[in-house]
Amino acid sequence: MFIIYWLVLILFILLSLLLSGIILLQEPKQSGLGDALGGGGGGGESFSGGGGVTSGLHNLTIWLGITWGVLALLLALLPRA
Repeated sequence: MFIIYWLVLILFILLSLLLSGIILLQEPKQSGLGDALGGGGGGGESFSGGGGVTSGLHNLTIWLGITWGVLALLLALLPRA
C-alpha cells in the first residue's frame, strides 16, 4: 500500500500542474468584473457556440478536474504508511 500511495500522490501532483496549465490556456468566456460594473464594451458573443480548440480544452478541463477529484479522495482514503 505504501508504494500505491506514493504513485497516486505523484500522479496527483502531475495532474495538478497539468490542470493548472490547461486552465491558463483557455480564453475567458466573459470580461469579468469590469463588465459587471458597467466598464466593458458590448461584445455580442454568446456563451454557447465556440468550437474547435476552445471546446476541446473545456472538455479536457472537465475530465481532468473529475480525475483530480477522484485522486484527491483516493489519497484521503489510502493509508500513508
